Amino acid sequence: MATDESLQKAIQVWCKPETSHLNMIAVLTEAFADILDEIKSVPVDPLLGLATTKELLDEVYTRIEMDGMLEYRTVDSESYNKTPTTKEDKNAK
Repeated sequence: MATDESLQKAIQVWCKPETSHLNMIAVLTEAFADILDEIKSVPVDPLLGLATTKELLDEVYTRIEMDGMLEYRTVDSESYNKTPTTKEDKNAK
């Protein structure tokens, strides 16, 4: 069952100049209202919901920087430097 607020919004479709000549269909109005309620039920971060890619990357960068993990590496430099790089190095182990 759709909320009154969503029903009122759905009814507004028939108040537009380009649609006011159409007959209102109650079942269609309720279906629109149900969809509006579904959309409203999805949580959206008000700060990042409509963010650009640059804004999202800036946010991620800032969070990483604040955690002191800006220089984090998935492989430490010691084990990276010890990794065999040539076929001879691999055979030497």
